[in-house]
Amino acid sequence: MGTLPSRPGAGLPLASEAPRPDARQRDFLLLTVFVLAQQGQIDRAGVLAEALHLVGDDSAEILLARAVLRFFVEDFAAALAVLEELDRLAPIERFGSYRLDERQRMRRYLKARCLYALGDAAGARDAVEVYLRHGEPR
Repeated sequence: MGTLPSRPGAGLPLASEAPRPDARQRDFLLLTVFVLAQQGQIDRAGVLAEALHLVGDDSAEILLARAVLRFFVEDFAAALAVLEELDRLAPIERFGSYRLDERQRMRRYLKARCLYALGDAAGARDAVEVYLRHGEPR
């Protein structure tokens, strides 16, 4: 498997120097990340996702893409760190009864797999409980 840059942004211009994409460009670049990942070009997709993050896109979509791509290259600690950042930006847990949507379920699944791969069986078990407790998506 390939590896994503160990230091995000290595070799890229500073965020202050790079132009920020408008909404249409951002959507096209996110689609490109998805297509590259679908074609198995995880390294290229990861570089593009990291570049979008570095130019100031800290949206939930970019964070989720970065977490998934890091998971694909088996960098579980980095994927978990991005998932924690995503949880701070867009928390999943709420009070009361609720159902997880498809993206939230994927986030819980990724978290459980990363924790298990890192040897945190108790944390993985807790993540699986949350994953299962909130049922099927609507």
